[in-house]
Amino acid sequence: MRRMYQVAVERIVIAGAGLAGVRTAEELRRAGYEGEIVLLDDEGHLPYDRPPLSKDVIRGEREDTTLRPAEFFDEQRIDLRLRAAARSVDTDARTVTLADGTELAYDELVIATGLRARRIPGLPDLDGVHVLRSVDDSRALRAAIVPGVRALVVGAGFIGCEVTASLRALGVDVVLLEPQPTPLASVLGTEVGSLVARLHTEAGVDLRAGVGLAELRGDGHVTSAVLGDGTEIDVDLVVLGIGSVPVTEW
Repeated sequence: MRRMYQVAVERIVIAGAGLAGVRTAEELRRAGYEGEIVLLDDEGHLPYDRPPLSKDVIRGEREDTTLRPAEFFDEQRIDLRLRAAARSVDTDARTVTLADGTELAYDELVIATGLRARRIPGLPDLDGVHVLRSVDDSRALRAAIVPGVRALVVGAGFIGCEVTASLRALGVDVVLLEPQPTPLASVLGTEVGSLVARLHTEAGVDLRAGVGLAELRGDGHVTSAVLGDGTEIDVDLVVLGIGSVPVTEW
């Protein structure tokens, strides 16, 4: 692999400092690339691992999911730039424009900006409604878990199921809403989904399959949810786990 970097590549810019971006930077150095590496991150944290956010972090069992310490990036000569989101790219000029207006030239560009949590259009902007994608999202959700809180999790995919299990482990009453016949039906099929459904119900989850969310109500803070079958339930906390979309609009 070292031979591939004998060409004059002076700067590689990696847009996105999640797992893919960090591993790309690591492998470039491991493969013998000696030029400049700039790693752009739109958050203010050192790059971190995301899977524990819906489990250990929410439950308060783990706080730090950092992938590498700050010293690693210095030692590997990786220019990690926090709060430096890419906002546009000019492929003819080979420049990336950052959120603060800075133009950054590159010889090669790696797009690793990942995903963002999908939201439901038309829902009111109410406190108590959460998505889970970043460490800040996870910490905000954990802070909202107080005695007696009533939770609604919308979507029984991987994130929704994991969040539901974490909330139940903390003693939270949870209604899990899934428009499909079973949890995880679209990725694992209804047979496995039925087994997952049984695990949730045995853990005390109020699983409502085959029905979606129609409306959220509240005055500043969410107080109730209207389901697709017309049922209205009281809630204090809502987690939207309905998938994600690629961050490519820039």
